[in-house]
Amino acid sequence: MARIIGYCRVSTDKQDAERQVTEILNYCSSNRLGDPVIVREVASGAKDRPELDRILSTLQNKDTLAVWELSRLTRGGVGSLFAIVEQVRMAQARLIETKTGTVIDSTVAGEAYVFALGLAGRIEREMISARTKSALQARKAAGVKLGRPAGKSKLDSQRAEIERYQGLGINKTAISKLIGCSRATYLHWLSKEANPKPSSALL
Repeated sequence: MARIIGYCRVSTDKQDAERQVTEILNYCSSNRLGDPVIVREVASGAKDRPELDRILSTLQNKDTLAVWELSRLTRGGVGSLFAIVEQVRMAQARLIETKTGTVIDSTVAGEAYVFALGLAGRIEREMISARTKSALQARKAAGVKLGRPAGKSKLDSQRAEIERYQGLGINKTAISKLIGCSRATYLHWLSKEANPKPSSALL
């Protein structure tokens, strides 16, 4: 039987999730969705969210995940939100933001929202890239030696993000897009991770 799950997150135990609970209950009642199972979690946006992970891993066809605001799911940027949305869609479930009435599912409107998220993620990465290039130019002008140490990859700093996407079951092509590199670059990094070079200290 399809479930309705209301997810409410606060950053500290000093905050109250009751507003989120009330908004979700009112939305479900007004739209005749039934009585949701409310799940509360205390976790900052930057930390693990075991309750949310449990919900996502058990979502089934036609289930509904309702949140007051999408920001309750993550503060890790558009890429992290996109990954969560994709996991909901892969389960053939739907996601509802009750504050705006936004429904993310397999309908045209839902597909359009996912497309918009992907586009926003691309813009976000390009803005970060532009800021990075500007900072590198400033360092170069100041005489600072640039470049990564030998054997290092720019993806090393994104290891935690990559591992999260892998844990969500997202395919390699989608992960490469989320982290802002080509599929070939991502596959090369994976091969290096699987077959690391021996340390020179051991030679």
